[in-house]
Parts: sequence; C-alpha cells; structure tokens
Amino acid sequence: MPFSRSKCNPFRLFRSKDKQKKTDPVADQGLTTSPNSALSSDLEEKDTEAGPDTGESDDLLAIAHQKLLQDKEIGPILKKATIILGESGLHVGTNGVLDLQQLHKSLDNKVNELQEKEWEISIDGHYINVKEKLYRAMKNVLVLKDVITTAASACPPAAIACAGLTVSLTLIIRAHDQNESLLTGLEKTSDLLPRLYLTEKLYMKPNANLPGDFVSRFKAGLVSLYCKILEFQARALCFLSEFWLIQFSSNVLNRNQWDVLTKSITDQETEAQKFTSLMEAKERRADRDMVLGDLEARFKKFQGVQANSARIQQVNKLLESLHTCPYRDRKNRVSDRVPGTCEWFTSHPLFQTWDKGDDSRLLWLSADPGCGKSVLSKFLVDEVLQRFQKRTVCYFFFRDDFPDQKRSSIALASILRQLFIAYPHLLSDKVLHQFAAGGETLLQSFIDLWEILVSATASVECDEIVFVIDALDECAEEDRYQLIGAVRDLSSKSSNNTTGFKFFLTSRPYGSIHERFRQLEVAVPTIHLKGEANAEVEKIAGEIALVIQQRAHEIAIQKLLEEDEEKFLREKLTEAKNRTYLWVALTLNYIESLDGFTKGRVRETINDKIPQTVNEAYGKILNKSKDPAKAKRLLHIIMAAKRPLSVEELSLALAVDKKIKSSESFRENVEPPQRFRSTLRDMCGLILVVVDDKVYPLHQTVKEFLVPGTSDNLPSDSLNSEYPSKWRNSLSPAQSNKVLAETLTWYLDCDCTEIGLDILLDYATSFWHHHFRDAFPCDENDMSTMGCRICAPNSEFQTRFFGEKAGLDFPQNPDTLMAASSLGLESVVRQLLSNESIEVDSKDSMDRTPLYWAASQGYDAIIKLLLETNKLDPDSKDSRGQTPLHGAAWNGHQSTAKLLLETNKVDPDSKDSRGQTPLLGAAWNGYESTVKLLLATNKVDPDPKDSRGRTPFHGAAWNGHTSTVKLLLETDKVDPDSKSSVGSTPLHGAARNRHESITKLLLDTNKVDPDLKDSVGQTPLYRAAEDGYDAVVKLLLNTGKVDIEARASESGLTAYEVAEQHGRLSTMALLERYMTAGQTVI
Repeated sequence: MPFSRSKCNPFRLFRSKDKQKKTDPVADQGLTTSPNSALSSDLEEKDTEAGPDTGESDDLLAIAHQKLLQDKEIGPILKKATIILGESGLHVGTNGVLDLQQLHKSLDNKVNELQEKEWEISIDGHYINVKEKLYRAMKNVLVLKDVITTAASACPPAAIACAGLTVSLTLIIRAHDQNESLLTGLEKTSDLLPRLYLTEKLYMKPNANLPGDFVSRFKAGLVSLYCKILEFQARALCFLSEFWLIQFSSNVLNRNQWDVLTKSITDQETEAQKFTSLMEAKERRADRDMVLGDLEARFKKFQGVQANSARIQQVNKLLESLHTCPYRDRKNRVSDRVPGTCEWFTSHPLFQTWDKGDDSRLLWLSADPGCGKSVLSKFLVDEVLQRFQKRTVCYFFFRDDFPDQKRSSIALASILRQLFIAYPHLLSDKVLHQFAAGGETLLQSFIDLWEILVSATASVECDEIVFVIDALDECAEEDRYQLIGAVRDLSSKSSNNTTGFKFFLTSRPYGSIHERFRQLEVAVPTIHLKGEANAEVEKIAGEIALVIQQRAHEIAIQKLLEEDEEKFLREKLTEAKNRTYLWVALTLNYIESLDGFTKGRVRETINDKIPQTVNEAYGKILNKSKDPAKAKRLLHIIMAAKRPLSVEELSLALAVDKKIKSSESFRENVEPPQRFRSTLRDMCGLILVVVDDKVYPLHQTVKEFLVPGTSDNLPSDSLNSEYPSKWRNSLSPAQSNKVLAETLTWYLDCDCTEIGLDILLDYATSFWHHHFRDAFPCDENDMSTMGCRICAPNSEFQTRFFGEKAGLDFPQNPDTLMAASSLGLESVVRQLLSNESIEVDSKDSMDRTPLYWAASQGYDAIIKLLLETNKLDPDSKDSRGQTPLHGAAWNGHQSTAKLLLETNKVDPDSKDSRGQTPLLGAAWNGYESTVKLLLATNKVDPDPKDSRGRTPFHGAAWNGHTSTVKLLLETDKVDPDSKSSVGSTPLHGAARNRHESITKLLLDTNKVDPDLKDSVGQTPLYRAAEDGYDAVVKLLLNTGKVDIEARASESGLTAYEVAEQHGRLSTMALLERYMTAGQTVI
C-alpha cells in the first residue's frame, strides 16, 4: 500500500478523537444502540456517593453560573440569554430549572431544523461551507445532552448550557452574516462541555484522595473555564438574536473580539490540563479509562445516530423530489386487456428473443393509433415481465394531455425513483450529493439524470432491469429525440448484456422516429417489431374480433336483442376494414347510444351509419351534440387549458358570460357538478372522459381530429378518411386560447370570490396572464380595459398572484402599470400609457421600476413602449444596486439587453451592491449571446470581481458553461487562475462539479496551478476525489504537477483518504495505480 493513512491522535480528555477528521454520513450508521448500560450506571453510582459537607455547592458549573449572574456586566447578558432560550421554546424557570424531557424533544427538533438548512453561510462578506463545523458541534451537543440526562441528578446550569449551544447553532444558520471566530468558538465550547462535565465528576468524587491545595486550585481553574464558556455562549445568543443585539449592542462583544474570548478559553483549558496530568495516580487510571471509554462510546453512538438520521432524511427528500408525477396512477388509467388479446405480441419471436435472451437489449414496437399499444404496455408491466424473480420493471407512460407527462426529464425522474426503491443501495453518497448540489436544476436536466441512471444500472449485480417506455410519440419533440438518441447510443455501445438492462419502447410509426433508429436497426434488425405490418395487422385484427364479440354480447343483453340480431351486429362489425381497438370502442358506444333498438334499426345502423374510421366516429358523435355551439366552446377551453380542468371548473367556465355583472346572476348560470357530468355527455358524447374528477379527451387522436396541424405525421388510413365533417380541424389554437382568455377575463372582472364561485380562481390566478398576453397582444378594446381593472392594486387577481409570487420574479404590491409590465400585457400597458398623468417610473418596495420588471422577463414590446415615453431613467438602480440591464442579462434576454444598450443611457458595466455586473450574471448562467453582446460594447471589464472575489469566468467554469468559458478566454483579458475570497479558483469549481471539458480547457491554458489550495486547504484533486469524478482526477494527475499526498488543513485528509472516506472505490484504485506507476501518466 503506497499511502500513509491519516492516523487519529490518541483519545485525549479535552479533545474529540475525530476533531480533525471529516465525518462520513454513512460511517457507523449501524451504531444506533445506547452506550454500555452497566458503564453508565457505574458512573451514576459513583457520582452519588456521600461526601463531606463543605457548605457550598459541589457542582462547579453551577458555581460558575451563579458567579456570572453576580457580575455587573455579564449578569444582564446571561439573564437575557435565558429569555432567548424561552423564546426558542426552551423555557427555563426562575431557579434555572429546565424540564429534561422538554430538552430531549427540543434538541431533537433543533437537530432536524439544522439538517434542513443550507450549509453555506455568509461570514464577513464571503460564503463558506460550514457543514463539517456544524456537524461536529451538533454531535458534541448530543453527547452533552446524553451525559447530563443520564446522570442521577442533572445540573440545571449544564442543561441550560446544552440548550444555549443548540439555539446558538440554529441562529447562526438563520443569521444573514456571521463572524468566523464566533462559529469556531461555538464548536470549541460544544467540544469542551461534555468532557469537562465528566472530568469534574471523576476528579472531584469523595474518594479521590487528592491533596487539598490541588483540589482547590483545580476547582478554581475549572470554575474559571466554565465561566468563560458560559459567558461566550450568553454573548453568542444575544449577538445572534437580532432583537437583543439591538437592545444590548454596547454589552455584546465586538464582532472582531470573539477570537480573544476563544483564546482565553483555550488558555484556561491548558491550565486545567496541567492539573489533570499532575493528578494521574495509578489508582485513578482505571476510573479515567472508564470515563474516557464512556465518552468515546457516546460520541460513536451519536455519530451513528445523527449520520443515519440525516441520511434517512436525505433519502426521503430525494425520493419525494423524484416523484414529479403520479406515474403509477397514470398507468392504471389505461384499460385492462380483454382476455385473449395481446397474445399476438407475447408469442412473437422477436419478443420471445428479447424477453428471454441475454444479447437483446432493445425492442421497439411501432403501431397505428388505437391499436392498443398502451394496453399492451400495461399488461407487460403488471403481468408478463414480472414473472422472473431476478427482474425489476421500471416504466413511464408519456401522455400529451398531461403537462407533467410530456417531458423526458420527468420520465427519467420517475424511473429513477422506482429503481432506487427497488435497490436502496444504489443511493450512494455520491448520488445523494449530486441531487443535493444540483437541486431543481438537476431534476430538469436530462443529461444529468441519464448519467445517474446509467451509472446506477451498472451497479446492479446479477439482477435484470427492464425499462418500459410507452407512447414515445407523445413526448415533447426535442425531449423525444434526446431520449431516443440516449437509448440508441447506449444499446449500440454494449452488444453484450453485461449490465443487465433492457428497454421496451412503443410509438406510432412516425418517420422521424424511425430515422433515429434506422442505423441501429440495420445493424440489429431484431430491435423493431412493426405492428403496422400486414402480418401483424392480421393478428391484431383477430384479437379485435374477440373484443367485438364480448362487447356485442354485452349490448345484446342490455338492449334485449335477439340471437340473430347479435350475430348480425357482430358479423358486420367484424367485416369492417382498418378496424382498431379505438374504432371498436367508439363505434360500439355509438350503437349503444342509439334509441329504438329494433331489428330494422339495427340493420339500418350497421349498413348505413356505422363510421368507417376513427375520424368519422368522432364526427358522428359530435354531430349528435344537443348544443353544438356550447360544445365547441367547451372543447376550445379544454384544448387551450395549461392543465386539465375539473368538472366544477368547466361548469363555472361555461357559466361565465360578458353580460354577467353580479355574483347572483353568475350563480344562476352555474350547473351543479353531478348534473354537469351528464351535460358533458350530451354535448360531446364519449370523446371526453372524466378521470379523478378531471376532464380529458378520450384519446390523443381527439386532439388530432379537432386541432389543425397536429396529425401531420400519421402514416395510415386508420384515422383519416374523406368523410366530410364540420368538426374536423375546427379548433385553431389561437382561437381556442382567445376563448379561454375571454372567459377568464370576464370571470376575474366580476365578483368571483364567493364560496362556490371561487372554484376557478386557482386556475385563473395562475394562468390568466398567459392566455391574455397571447390572445390580445396589442389591441385596445374592452378586454384591455378589464385587464387594467384586473391588474389594479387590491384586485382579487393582484392580491392572490403577487401576494404568492412577490420576490425576485415579481414585484410586491405593484401599481397597475408595474403589474401589467411584469406580466407582459402589452395591450394593457398601451392603454395605461395613453393617460398622460400616469407615473411611468414608479418604484416598488425594492425600488424596482416597471422597466426593470419588463426587462427581467424579456418583454421587448413593453420595453419599447416605456422607453418611448421619455419619462424614465433606463439605468435606475434598485435597493440592491441592480439596473434593468442587470435583470435582462442575468435572465438571458439578449434582445432586451440590446434595446437598453441602444439608448446610450445605461452603464453596461454597472456594479450592484455585491459588486456584480450584468456580464457576471450572463456568464454565470451561460447566456453566451448576451455575453457576446456585452463584450462587443468594449465598455465592460471582462474580469471584474464581486464582493466574494468571483469573476464572470468563475461562474462560467463552476456551472459548466463551456462555450462561455471559451468566449471569455478568447478575450485574453481574464485570469483563469483567479482566486475568490475563500481561495477557490475556476479549476476548483470545474473539478468539484465534474466539468471534464472545462477542466481540460483550463489545464491547456498553462496558466493555472492545478495544485492550488483554497482557504480550507483543499486542492482541485481533493475536491474531485471526494466526489469520485474519475475523469477529472485523471486529468489532474496527468499534469504531473499535483501533490497526491497533500493534506487539507481543515479535514487533515489526503485526496486518497477523502475518497476512501466517501467510498469512491474507482477513484481510490486510480490514485493507487498512479502512485504504483511512479506518478507517471495513466
């Protein structure tokens, strides 16, 4: 073994054994039992032995507490600290008595609260990650709690000290700005208290047989140390509590003096250690070892408990975040197969080979609309594919009618959730860290999620994982091709099935999908089963006959048909050409709805009225509508809605009319939900279905029939026909949006807040402005006038919308013009500006103007209208020093930034209160075109530093924006090795965030130090090794310029040791191989 592992110092009385070593969240997770009960009991018995009565308290912490209370300066601070504890839920009585049961509960709550907080906090204007410091401090608090609550009679001051530490640690996370010495002092006092408390019990017991002068000097020294610890905690509590900081600012330490008090604690600790070394008689060594063993056991216990608890919370939080849509419920929405169907597929040789073979990874089934692909997928997931014991099935069903079922990233998140539930061990520290660091951005990143899926699948040994993905054609177009490309590339790279996964995909036979599989299909013809091929169509038709037979028999029973009538019905339906499952369902439902079932009527219907295609069936169903105009309006609303609407919401929407001016007349027009369900059937027949009280089109083909331009890809005649219908292509998207925009505008403009009428408020509040913006871009009409009223202060819409969303994205309590500008309502802004007296440059609570809000959202038309007034300052700064150009650049609105720059009245290099320029924001978020625009002005510094020492180049490198990194390097005006206030360089960020291409770019400049340490002594290699990013590790090693055995100053670990601590086995092997090869290129 070529490495010298870090060795822990021997366990010392006043220093935690793992003081200088990072804790591993998974290490010791099995150590959840209590310390040895016999050991704890023995200590308690020795603590309670009778001793000589000295006439004063034997508890030194209590003596220190009383001494401080009598101090004129510190006494009031200590009392106020006690009040702060009470305000935090830890109520202390007048005698300092604390309910220990309450302490247990409160500490547990505080620990949970701390674990949910961000670990990065601001210290003296720069941000640092304090996870390790806080983790150690909280573990120390738990040990102290355990020590004082297992004693026979707990000392109230000790309990108060424990509570004070906990509240201080909670407050330091909440505070906006902290002092590093304060945090260090809190960690130190948390480490000292449990040790001192047990040390006191050991050396001050009655049978210790120590010289009197030694005892008195030892007690005096320990009391002084306790005093300094309690003083530090009291001052910290008052400092961190904003209210008491104001009231007692003259008595609380200056922020630069915390280190002075911490040093005095350290000096007093050294004096106390001198006495313990003098009193190390042989007869006390056994007692000492017992105390130390007990304390070490307690630390191990809480390291395991806290780590395990934190990990469980992380796992649960991750599984919750991956539950981006109710995938299981959506699968179960699909109908079950009729017995005897789907067998054409399960008996097919291609499926048999894929299902049972070891070499076949991918099977893609294409088939025409309505042929039962989703029913088949459900059958495979629920029954067929589950029959092998060592197989796990993960699935996702794409659906165009569900907004959360159209994205490939949501599909991968759902599949990952199923995979992690089936194999919990796949949730490694690396995966948990990736999701914690990536947050919502990672959940929306297909590339990141795919990499995690591939990596996780490769870690499953022996078992086989099958991924079923239904209806690829209903996935959003760009997402669809990204998913197909990823599946295709993965399948083509691995001809053998070493990692044990398979894909089953279904789609319509679209040419655009086939093109992306064609190259792989040529190499491996067995990947494609064509359900639209003649041979398969015949087999499917045979199974459809089973469905016809079953449904015809059900109709015969319901309508009391004669046997020959049922037979005639069954035969005529079976004779129809191009029949599909969908056509059978629509046709039989149409027949079932006919009145007067006589033999003649049945013959007439079958001979003359049975629709020959799905489209003809849709047309006939809608032609039977009892209110075609109302049906058309209803369908417009359903097709334009941003999310599925409920039965009650649609009932209210249809009741809204521009003539309605009062809630009373509105209420009279609303149909009760149960009755409205029947109205839906009367208006639109069976082309609409109700699932979980939401209304949906029966099938994707309903939308393709009604909305022009949505069925261009259909390859067969099974859906289309020459049958003339006034309904076909009758709902243009623009008209549908306008109908819904009008409906919502009328609704919000009337009194819609009464119980029963407010059902539609949630949708209207969330989406009205989207529909209005697209429907009425520039017209000044009645709609614009109503829009002004809806945007006015104190309107129901503004109260709800801006009350919920006010902050960085929308203004708080805006005036009408500001509200309309932030929402992009051009026609409303135009009408408002026609009033000469309107305030164009008004400001909200953050000093932001209508121009700022329009610029941050990229509404160019509104920018032009506002600038044309010449009544505003286009470069005005808000309370954080940001201008409208900041808002445009940070959000990547290049055209908006161009409009502002063309005024020649804005400073393109303006700095906000944090020293951040528009260029920094654009580069940080990877908006390359905006970066180019700003650099082209020749008026911006390409390499400015903000208050935390970060440059635009820092941001681009840390966040993985390769093209922006190249763009900035091409200026030859940036320092690629620039340090932030915490010593981090762009290379640190690229290495930590696994940006391999950027790491290579930086190293290729020959202008960066690959072995540079940040403020906590971590090098780029350390950071990459900690998270197991082997490609980055290899790039750094191959420079030959990194010290592989360098230790981080805070953790004391080398790159190898931190990789070992986090279980990065491949990284460890890579580092060992490098060392074995004599530090040569690998």
